[in-house]
Amino acid sequence: MAEGNTNLIVLRLEGVMQSWGDDSKWNHRASSQMPSKSGIVGMLACAMGLERDDHAIVELGDAIIMAVRADRPGMMATDFQTVTGYPLLTAEGKPRSTGNTFISRREYLQDAAFTVFLEAEKGWEKRIIDALGDPVWPVYLGRKNCVPSRPVLMEITMEYGSLQDAVNRYPTSERSVMPMEYELEVRDDSLSNYNRTDQRVSTDRDFTSRRVWRGVTGGCDDVSGKN
Repeated sequence: MAEGNTNLIVLRLEGVMQSWGDDSKWNHRASSQMPSKSGIVGMLACAMGLERDDHAIVELGDAIIMAVRADRPGMMATDFQTVTGYPLLTAEGKPRSTGNTFISRREYLQDAAFTVFLEAEKGWEKRIIDALGDPVWPVYLGRKNCVPSRPVLMEITMEYGSLQDAVNRYPTSERSVMPMEYELEVRDDSLSNYNRTDQRVSTDRDFTSRRVWRGVTGGCDDVSGKN
């Protein structure tokens, strides 16, 4: 196959557990079935050594477009943890009316494998590659207790003409499950079929929505209508 015209950074996310918060509350830490953009950006920010309130994290999120393919979707598991405080405070800093102890429900994906494709602006491309090759802080798969079982960075490639092309043709991980679901970030709303609220817009951890196309691939599903 001749070289395409799109420079893509390819990541492989594999581990015993992963957890990608999408709609988490105080006592229910849910996980999405797919890695969130805020989670991927946070992982890259850790590798770069960016503090949580650094506006560069917002700029990083704006500078990349991503697609995620679920090579192996994994199985959802729930962990129940006891949280205690004296006193246990609410998000507003007030003592909780329900007492000093509650059960926290936390969801994890077990034995999942995702391939992530990133199209990054030139100013960020090298920073991402360098940081993942020699991270300042350890990277993790959504939560700090979710350690990757292999190096996250696969390669940077120009073998694919677009994110969609890479989703359809890039080699899968071991024990992949067909057909594979995927999410592809799009700039044209007419090409989207789902809305995800995982685009960070401020240092206060405020988020806005982004438009994605959700589909399945065995090489036959393309948002442009072409295979």
